[in-house]
Amino acid sequence: MGNGWTGGQYSIVRACACSALAVRCAVHAIGASAWECALLAVGCALALSTAIGLHERASAMLLAPTLIAVGFLGGERGPGQVHWLALALMLHLGTSRAPFGAWDARGRIDPRGAWRMPSAVQIAALLFLIGALATFVLSRSRPYLAAFWYAALAWDPAWIPARGVGSTERVYYDGACGLCHGVVRLVLAEDRSGVRFRCAPLQGETFARALDARARQALPDSVVVVSAAGEVLTRSNAIVHLLAGLGGLWRLLGLALHALPRPLRDFGYDSVARVRKRVFAAPAELCPLLPPDLAARFDP
Repeated sequence: MGNGWTGGQYSIVRACACSALAVRCAVHAIGASAWECALLAVGCALALSTAIGLHERASAMLLAPTLIAVGFLGGERGPGQVHWLALALMLHLGTSRAPFGAWDARGRIDPRGAWRMPSAVQIAALLFLIGALATFVLSRSRPYLAAFWYAALAWDPAWIPARGVGSTERVYYDGACGLCHGVVRLVLAEDRSGVRFRCAPLQGETFARALDARARQALPDSVVVVSAAGEVLTRSNAIVHLLAGLGGLWRLLGLALHALPRPLRDFGYDSVARVRKRVFAAPAELCPLLPPDLAARFDP
């Protein structure tokens, strides 16, 4: 049984859950005993490592018993919050290694890797969610964070389809910008249809043929999207459109971004665009290095 999960979407869930767990460990360390404080400090570091995807499997394997040890020191020997969180980390170990967006996936030619969300993990997450909710009702324990993680895994991103399914749109990007290359890799890795977007550098002949010289000069030198209807989208509107075209959690993120006033969105976009070439290394080629099936979606 397939599902709509992609590595990038899972990285969002993992980063949110484990970052919240790191904050929780830091907060609970205040006023804790010496042993609890030491364990919570270790737990905080391991949670942050798991959040960014740095040795995520080893970090998760060490984090689970650390949380259980904290629970025992604190007198929590029933099915409390830390035990549900430990089970959530075990579910994480059931997924594939190094999803897109994880630190461990950096430098990989194929941004997708071999990442998959096993259906067994989703089924287990649903059962654990029911157990966590029962704990919430029947006891004083409130496993909110674990329940969030279970609910996220049991949910299927395919339930939120991409906008414009069946159409192919153009993404033009600055071939000399490392961040723009990263945006292109994200779009190609997370497009489950495999046909939603085609890409070409702003410096290429395809872009020169698409728009006349006067129109090109009025556009920013970062990311430009031409929709199926021929609308030219730039700055934050281009990013919102790309996210909506990927579907799932990306579309929800795009809706949240779209809810912000456009001047505020564009201010954030422009702030990043001004420093992108100083922060991100310039790529060696106009097109990113990709496997053949993804490279075939580029135009010169």
